[in-house]
Parts: sequence; C-alpha cells; structure tokens
Amino acid sequence: MPFVQLKIVREQVSPGQKRKLVDGLMDIITGIMQRERDLTVITVDELDASNWIIGGKPLAVNPEQHGGAASVQIKISKGTSNPEEMAKVMQAGKSLIAQVLGQNEMTNYFIIEELNPDGWGFDGMTMTEINQKEKQD
Repeated sequence: MPFVQLKIVREQVSPGQKRKLVDGLMDIITGIMQRERDLTVITVDELDASNWIIGGKPLAVNPEQHGGAASVQIKISKGTSNPEEMAKVMQAGKSLIAQVLGQNEMTNYFIIEELNPDGWGFDGMTMTEINQKEKQD
C-alpha cells in the first residue's frame, strides 16, 4: 500500500495538469511498482508560490526562473522494492513532471522512503499485521 504525497505550486498548475499528474503517478505505482490500485493513496498538497523556497527565495519572487515545481514522496514498506525498480520510478516520475509541467531540474524532487512495516499501516493495523493476515486468508 504505497502512500504518495504530491506537492505542487497552486499558481503554476491547472486542474487538468493536476489530474494528469495524479493519473500518471497512479500508472507509475501500479505499472512499475506493480502495486494494487485500490490500495494506493495519493494526496495532493497545493502550496502558495510564496511557500516554495529555493536558495532562500520564494518562487513568487521569480516564478519564470523555476517553471512548474513539483515534489513527490512515496512511502512503501522496507524491502518491497529493489533499487532498479526505484530508479525506474524516479525516471518515470521525472518524465511525467516534465511532460505535464515542463522541464525543470531545480524544483522537482522524487523521494522514495522505505518504512519499517511495524511502524506504519492503516485501519489500526501495522503492515506486518496486514501481511500476516493476508497470508492466513
């Protein structure tokens, strides 16, 4: 069950672009990572340009210098993806962001965070408990 957080700059992204980013991320998660669509959560945080700061200066000061800014953080259980798979996810994510928002090296970040399966989960159960229950069913 990946938990994905997409952060974008409100003033730089249209509703259609936001939809393309969400759909593209879902395709990456279900395709490359082979995770279940129904168990994948994507949240979208829309930040004001004054709250996205690079080099001590908010994007609101010079937005044309940075293009469309985006950040993606994917949280998964430790050991459920290999380094090659994670590299493919990051490459596909970079392509997605460039396709939807335009090419920009400085403001687009992809983070895949591997969490201890005993330290996260959903519905009041850890991922370890959920995995054990699925094996029993």
